[in-house]
Order: sequence, then C-alpha cells, then structure tokens
Amino acid sequence: MIRWEAVELLYDVILYVTVALGIPGNILSAIVWLRRHVASKNSSAVYLAALAINDLVYLFAKCLQHLQIIRLLYDIAVYLTVCSSMFESLLVLSFSTERLIAIVRPLQVCLMFSICLSIEVVISVAHYLIHRPNID
Repeated sequence: MIRWEAVELLYDVILYVTVALGIPGNILSAIVWLRRHVASKNSSAVYLAALAINDLVYLFAKCLQHLQIIRLLYDIAVYLTVCSSMFESLLVLSFSTERLIAIVRPLQVCLMFSICLSIEVVISVAHYLIHRPNID
C-alpha cells in the first residue's frame, strides 16, 4: 500500500520541477511574443503572450499557496490560482476561435481580427474574471 507521505513527496517534487522549468520558460516565451516586430504583425502573439504571463502568475500563486507562510497571502494565492486557471481556459478558447476563423475564412481574417481586437479580448476576459459574481 502507498503511504500518504510518499504521495506528498511526489507532489512536492513535481511542483518544484514544474516551477523550476516553468518560470524561466514562460519568461522567455513572454519576451519573445511581446517583441514589437512579432506582436505588431500577428494578433495571435497577443494571446500567446497573455498565456505566458498567466502561466507565470499561476506558478507564483501556486508557490505561495504551497508555502502557506501568511494566511492573507495564502487566500490571495488561492484566488489567483483559481482566476488564472479560468483565464487560461478562456484565453485558449479565444485563441482557438481566432485560428478557426482564420482557417475557415482565410481571405477575410485581416478584416476580422487585429492587434487591438486581441488586446481588447484579453482585457475584457481579465476584467470579467476579476469582477465576476461569486458563484458558490
């Protein structure tokens, strides 16, 4: 039978490896996608940069949540973890919708999507998550 201590140790190891690889990887990814010559020509770069930044927030919040140093920080970390998880799903949905329309209507994609629209979608989704009604 597997002991609970072994499961907790395995969870800790996976968390530390994920954080050790995820933080530098997402920082580099955000830098690449936020470069002016990349983001100015590609509306998908906005979504990918937002995903990288969101993953950073999730990783930092998960670390704070795991450390449980101060109760207020723990509560904030739990809130950020939940919000960034929801934000991730909605960003992937937005990005996938844009890519689907680009495949279905390739000649009209320049008229339908722009950098400004992508930024507005990301900001709108973030605003909704911050001010969403509490559904419990």
